Amino acid sequence: MRKLAEILAVPTHKLVGDEDQIVMTMSGVILYRHLNRLDKISVMGMIQDLSYPQLRNELRVKCLDSLVNPQWAEWSLTNEELKEALDFHNQLNRWSSLLGGNPGVYGVAGSVWIIIKQGASTKNVTVLVASVILFGVHEFSYSELQKYSNELERRKVLN
Repeated sequence: MRKLAEILAVPTHKLVGDEDQIVMTMSGVILYRHLNRLDKISVMGMIQDLSYPQLRNELRVKCLDSLVNPQWAEWSLTNEELKEALDFHNQLNRWSSLLGGNPGVYGVAGSVWIIIKQGASTKNVTVLVASVILFGVHEFSYSELQKYSNELERRKVLN
């Protein structure tokens, strides 16, 4: 039960009630986005049958997160989906390294320097904003890469 709670990031103080029922329900939550309509209704019924309201709310949110944006719930992704996401972020990081690390950092530094030297102009500020966006995309991609890599590693340990 505690391992499933760790996977779902459910605080352990919310694990109140029948342990077998909680384990079955959390397993259903992990599989939720891959289930047919009737099985999803069954999982929601299992959640409703839990005795602790905070745990019910937590698990409902987890189910909905996995439907709204599966990347919010990496535990709900199949191994193939994880590998595809890893490939995408690895390619993005590869291109960044070919451009010399994170090109957004260089752009931000250069833009700030030019704004300090020459003053703010529409062009200088536009370059600065674009560089900040590039930097953000690179950092987001790196954090996603770490998240998906950790999930795949966790699954190797469990298998």
